[in-house]
Amino acid sequence: MRNFAIRSRLALTVAAAMVVVVVVVALWWTKTIAFTKTAVVEFSTHQPSDGSVSFNLIDVEAAPDDLRKTAELLAQTRGGSASDYESDLTITSATDVSGLAVTARGRTPDAARSLATDAAVLLSSYLTEANAAHPNGFTFTVVPAR
Repeated sequence: MRNFAIRSRLALTVAAAMVVVVVVVALWWTKTIAFTKTAVVEFSTHQPSDGSVSFNLIDVEAAPDDLRKTAELLAQTRGGSASDYESDLTITSATDVSGLAVTARGRTPDAARSLATDAAVLLSSYLTEANAAHPNGFTFTVVPAR
């Protein structure tokens, strides 16, 4: 009888330990999954109506303050702090068009898509304000993340 109790207790302990390990691994795995989505802010110029020469942008680089300012605007509109958003965003040159690519990381595809699109819209508004003083300035078009 005593051997049966020891074996039962040992089997129960091993089973409980396995359940704990499975739960810890499952929680760790779901925490480490991250999805990325990219939205684009396209740059274009106003076409002059006086017949003067217009130009096209080929390679656009993100300024160092673009990410910081976009994160601050996201914190104002979505809540939280700017540093929360800075770690989940990157702003780089777009590869297919003249503009900037805003890539966001999120725990679900929808969260990443929403963050990338919101950040691109806010970056576009920030660039529009900064460019308002130029008469033949740029226009900025947001291509939402898919």
